[in-house]
Amino acid sequence: PFTRGRERSRPVESIVEEVRHLSGEGVKEVTLLGQNVNSYRDTSVMQHAGFFEDERQTSLAKGFKTVYKTKKGGLRFADLLDRVSQVDPDMRIRFTSPHPKDFPDEVLYLIRDRSNICNSIHLPAQCGSTRVLELMRRGYTREAYCELVSHIRSIIPSVSLSSDFICGFCSETEEEFEETLTLLQWVKYNYCYLFPYSLR
Repeated sequence: PFTRGRERSRPVESIVEEVRHLSGEGVKEVTLLGQNVNSYRDTSVMQHAGFFEDERQTSLAKGFKTVYKTKKGGLRFADLLDRVSQVDPDMRIRFTSPHPKDFPDEVLYLIRDRSNICNSIHLPAQCGSTRVLELMRRGYTREAYCELVSHIRSIIPSVSLSSDFICGFCSETEEEFEETLTLLQWVKYNYCYLFPYSLR
C-alpha cells in the first residue's frame, strides 16, 4: 500500500477547469485517473481557509478495512464526480482505477442517475481466496467483495464490471486458484486484466 508514497489529490477546481477546457475543444469523453481514484480527497479549500468546511469522515464499503488512517474533511470523490459530470452533459465521464473499499452509496447513485457517467466500474478483486487476499493486504474477504458486487448491482442493474487478477501469488495453492476461477464465473465480468505474480 505504500509503494507509491502518500496519496495526493489535485484541487477540484483545477480538474473542473481542465474538463471545461477539454469540452470547449470538442473532447467527448474524459477519464478521471488515479491510483485509488475513488479515495480522492481535496483539502485545499479548508487548508487555505484554516478550518474544516466539511467534517465528513472517510467511509469504507461494508466489510472493508484499510491500513490508512481515517480522514476527515475535504471534498470526496462523489463531490468531484458530481462537479465534473455537470460541466458538459454530452461528455461521457469514466474513472479508473478505484479500490473496492471506497464505494460509498453516493458514488453509486451518481453513476446510476447521471446519464453521462458511464455505467461501468472497474472493481479490482486480485484473487478469489480470502487467505491470499489477506497476504496481499487487500483489506477485505471474498465474502465482502461478493457482497459489494451484489450491492452495486442492486443500485445499478445494468452495470458493466471489470477487474484485475494476479495468479500464482506467494504460497497460493491449486484450490485457492480454483476459488479465483469460481469468483470469475459468479461475477461474470465484462473483461479482466490477468497477471502472473512477479517477485519484482
